Amino acid sequence: MRPVLGQSGGKAILQLDVASSSNSVMAPGEARLLLATATTLRSEPRVAIARSHAASADFDLLSRLARRHAVTPLVYRFLVDTCADIVPEARLAALRTNYHLIVLFNRHLASELVRLTHLLADAGVATLSLKGPMLAEIAYGSIERRQFVDLDLLLHRGDLARAAEVLSAEHYTSMLTRRERAGDPYFQEFEDFFSGPGGVGGIDVHWQLTPRAFPFAPDEDSVWRRAITVELMGAAIRVPDHIDHLLYLCAHGAKHGWHSLSNVCDVAELLRARREIDLNEALDRAARCGGRRILLTGLFLARTLADALLPDDIDALIRADRDVTALSSLAARELFRRPPDKEPVVEPWTIPFRSIETTLGRVRYVVGRLLAPTMGDYQMLPLPRAMFGVYWLMRPFRMTLQYGPRLIRGALGGAGLSAGVDSR
Repeated sequence: MRPVLGQSGGKAILQLDVASSSNSVMAPGEARLLLATATTLRSEPRVAIARSHAASADFDLLSRLARRHAVTPLVYRFLVDTCADIVPEARLAALRTNYHLIVLFNRHLASELVRLTHLLADAGVATLSLKGPMLAEIAYGSIERRQFVDLDLLLHRGDLARAAEVLSAEHYTSMLTRRERAGDPYFQEFEDFFSGPGGVGGIDVHWQLTPRAFPFAPDEDSVWRRAITVELMGAAIRVPDHIDHLLYLCAHGAKHGWHSLSNVCDVAELLRARREIDLNEALDRAARCGGRRILLTGLFLARTLADALLPDDIDALIRADRDVTALSSLAARELFRRPPDKEPVVEPWTIPFRSIETTLGRVRYVVGRLLAPTMGDYQMLPLPRAMFGVYWLMRPFRMTLQYGPRLIRGALGGAGLSAGVDSR
C-alpha cells in the first residue's frame, strides 16, 4: 500500500495506491476510512469515502488503528454523525468504549491541569500549557474531541526544583531520580516526566521546547512574551499564542517523525479553528529559528491529509519546494508502514534528520542524539562535574548495550530499521 499525495474533487486527500501492496500491513479500506474520519470536518467527499468503506470495514482493526494514531474521538464522532444508518451499534462497540474512556480521562487531566497550575502559581512558578486539553479547547472546540495521555507544561529552568517540590507533594513521581542534576544544561534533557498518583496520567515538565539537538521551535523568551490566556473549566490558563503553538506542533511532529496521524490533525484543526493565524508571520518566525522546512512540511501534511485550508501563495510556495514535498510524501508513507499494535524498535530519526535545512544542523543533530551526554548517563554513573567529559566516551557503549539487542530483535522480526536512538 503506497500513499500518494494528490487531489480529489477539489479537496486534498490521501490516495492509497494498492497497486504496490508488497509492504502493506493492513487492508487499504480501513486506512482510507481512518483518514476520512479523523477530522471535525464533515465535507461531502469525506462523508462519501466514509460511507463507501464503513459497511464492509473490519471495525476491530479500525479501532486499533484509531488508538494507535490517537484519533479515536474524531473517528467515533464522525461515524456516529454520518454513518449511523449503515453501521450497526454493535460494530462500533470497541470504538464507543474507547471513546467514553478517553472522555473521562480527558476530564480528569483537564481538572488536574487547572488544579496544578493554580498550585504552581501559588508557589511562584509561572507555566505555559502546551498541547493537551488547552489545544483541544483552542483547536477542536472541546476537550472531548482530542486524545491525549498526559499534560505538557513549559516553565523556566530556574523554577524546576520548586515545581518538583510542588508536584512531589501532590504524589507525582519524577522520572529523573537524581534531582541534583535535573535541568543541568550540560545534559541533553529538556523535560522531566512526572508520573501521576498510582501511575494514572502524568506531566511532561519542559524547561525547553525542544532538545538542543533539534532546536527548531521558537525561542522561549519570545514565547513567554507573546503568551495569551485561555479559559478552561472557569480557570485562566496561559498558553503560547496561536502562531507559536503552531510552530511548536510542527517541531514536535517533525522531531518524532510525524509518526502519528494525530500530529497532523492537530495542525489542521488549529488552522481550521483559528483562521486569523497569519501564515506569512508564521513563516518569518520559523525562518528565524531554522524551522521553515518543518513548518511547510506540517502545513502540507495538514492540507493533504486533513483538508486544512491554505492561502494560495503558501500552497504555491510549498509545491515549489521539492524538499518539502518529498519529505511530506515520506512522512505520509510511513504512517501506515507498520501494524497498528506494533511500536517502532527505536524512535525514528530519518524524517527529523531530513527536516533540518543545513548540513551543520544535521551534524549537530546526529552528534546530539548519539553522543551527547544525558541524565541516563549520569544516573548510570554519577560523576563530579570535573569528570563530565567521561560521559562522551561512555555513551556509545551504553547505547550499544541498551539498544543493540532491540535492534537485533527488530531485524529478526522483520521490523523496518529506519530509526535512530532515543535521547535517554
